[in-house]
Amino acid sequence: MADEKTSTIRGCIKSSRGPWIVHRTTKDGIVTKYRFPSDRERQNNKQRERRRRAVARKIFAGLRQQGNYKLPKHADTNDLLKALCEEAGWHVEEDAPFIGIRSSNPA
Repeated sequence: MADEKTSTIRGCIKSSRGPWIVHRTTKDGIVTKYRFPSDRERQNNKQRERRRRAVARKIFAGLRQQGNYKLPKHADTNDLLKALCEEAGWHVEEDAPFIGIRSSNPA
């Protein structure tokens, strides 16, 4: 078992062909149902997610080049928000479970 290598897929593009679990709130409470999307719907979702990621990648690359933002290679919206706050003069703590923003120059 230690010799087996498993590869994990990051993100929300799934490779499995199982059903989608849908949780809906009704007047009786939360109902869980299974959806079995068609191959075409799965393919459309994969393409949509790839396009969304490509747009985000282009935005972050442009901000790195022309905006002189210090973003990591695999930046996400939290990194972008932190860079924008730093530019505006606000301090964002690294290890905060949520974004703790303090003014660096008190008024």
